[in-house]
Amino acid sequence: MFSSDFAAASWELVVRVDHPTAEERRDVTLRVSGDLHVGGVMLKLVEEINVAQDWSDFALWWEQKQCWLLKTHWTLDKCGVQADARLLFTPQHKMLRLRLPNQKTVRLRVSFSAVVFRAVGDICRALNIRRSEELSLLKPPDDCFKKKKKKDKNNKEPVIEDILNLESSPTSSGSPVSAGLYSKTMTPTYDPVNGTPVSSTMTWFSDSPLTGQSCSVLASSQPPQSPEALADMFQPRSLVDKAKLNAGWLDSSRSLMEQGIREDEQLLLRFKYYCFFDLNPKYDVVRINQLYEQARWAVLLEEIDCTEEEMLIFAALQYHISKLSLSTETQDCTKESEVDEVEAALSNLEVTLEGGKADSTLEDITDIPTLSDNLKLFRPKKLLLKAFKPYWFVFKDTSIAYFKNKELEQGEPVEKLNLKGCEIVPDVNVAGRKFGIKLLIPVADGMNEVYLRCDNLAARILEAHQNVAQMSLIEAKLRFIQAWQSLPEFGLTYYLVRFKGFKKDDILGVSYNRLIRIDAVTGIPSTTWRFTNMKQWNVNWEIRQVAIEFDQNVSIAFTCLSADCKVVHEYIGGYIFLSTRSKDQNETLDEDLFHKLTGGQD
Repeated sequence: MFSSDFAAASWELVVRVDHPTAEERRDVTLRVSGDLHVGGVMLKLVEEINVAQDWSDFALWWEQKQCWLLKTHWTLDKCGVQADARLLFTPQHKMLRLRLPNQKTVRLRVSFSAVVFRAVGDICRALNIRRSEELSLLKPPDDCFKKKKKKDKNNKEPVIEDILNLESSPTSSGSPVSAGLYSKTMTPTYDPVNGTPVSSTMTWFSDSPLTGQSCSVLASSQPPQSPEALADMFQPRSLVDKAKLNAGWLDSSRSLMEQGIREDEQLLLRFKYYCFFDLNPKYDVVRINQLYEQARWAVLLEEIDCTEEEMLIFAALQYHISKLSLSTETQDCTKESEVDEVEAALSNLEVTLEGGKADSTLEDITDIPTLSDNLKLFRPKKLLLKAFKPYWFVFKDTSIAYFKNKELEQGEPVEKLNLKGCEIVPDVNVAGRKFGIKLLIPVADGMNEVYLRCDNLAARILEAHQNVAQMSLIEAKLRFIQAWQSLPEFGLTYYLVRFKGFKKDDILGVSYNRLIRIDAVTGIPSTTWRFTNMKQWNVNWEIRQVAIEFDQNVSIAFTCLSADCKVVHEYIGGYIFLSTRSKDQNETLDEDLFHKLTGGQD
């Protein structure tokens, strides 16, 4: 009687096994009952498969519910699993390709069952990046790669992606990376020139899969991109474009598998929160370099606006960093011919300027300083095409004289322009590589227009370079990051939203300490709300609306149009969580508090 009752209560469960050595997945049929716990199902599976191997990393994935059955002590009845459930017995750790801020791709084994917050912590420990809470994983917009792939089809040679493969690492055994990477008892020693760890200190990385060579790749800045390569990359041209870039941030409270990420898919690892805690050159050589690279690309691709003077500072620092990096690495001359030519030209100019500076120390203080260079000149005239002619220009006192060439400088100039009362207008378009000056020179019957055109910014960059020439590599990277942080738009992440009670769309800018409402058309900010005045915030998940209450009975509510409202909610909660960090925490994080502040209630 007992055996028949058991037979009536039991049922068949089909489980597909994702066996790493088999070419195809295999279905295994088990007879189970509702009071059998998940661990018991896994034990029966392993016995049925009868293959001697380490199954400790395997777990059950419920395909219809898109969730892991990780609570092995729960019964099938408690989980809600019935005969129609499609279960997959699969490894929790799978390979993932990550594009880092320096445009290098690393391939490593990552937990697809842990929440993203924890998975990013494991990734950062493997890559020797501290403060993993500042980073997250971003699924790039489709059109980020469409333009590049279309271009690649026309190339004669196929584009081969350079991947740093960390597959043969401790993480590939199925267990997460241990937390022993940042042991303060062992002090890493870095090369004083390029800032990379010397080989004898690789033991400091403990369980890290990084070798000396791969660590050097992550800690070193990459060679400058050619203008053609830059033009081929996606550049956001409006605030709406910038808002699209932020739509793909993964939910930190859910696993990769739950968010539809497939094995060996490519994601971007990026600094998500722009408040960088405790940047320390002693421990953070990889973190500082990746942060510098993220800042550099934000400037190069014009994701953040800056003035011409600010651009010169960034260019000077980038040149200095590139120069120091190239001096410590062996470069393939055939691949870097264009970069070498630019470097040679810049070095030549640098020698000229520095030589002039050294000699000038003995000059008579009554000497009038002069500036001279090859420029192109154009005078607008009717019925003539706009053609610039090259001349040798000399600027002295309050006049500019120009000659047919440098050799004729001591003779009579072609013309001498008096600059008293002259109006000077910059004629610069960095993206279009146009660097010019428009002079409006007063004459008896009005103003004469004269256009001067430079072939590049090189001389002005080198002038700015004199202020940073003595910096070490790590100091220059930190100065670049500081200059980035000082920009007015630094740290603003944009979302397209619709505020409650309004009929038009707006841009919401989220920063580390405030929210800003911005006109989507004009880009002009209208209202700012600071986090210090925030009383509470929540989400109405039914209508996907974020509501926030501030002091003095101020409240706002909005729906997000360019991303899921959970992404914006997590940004706000994440910044508030990061503001609670302090140095006495010894780098331990309250993960429960993070999920409480960012998770909301689904």
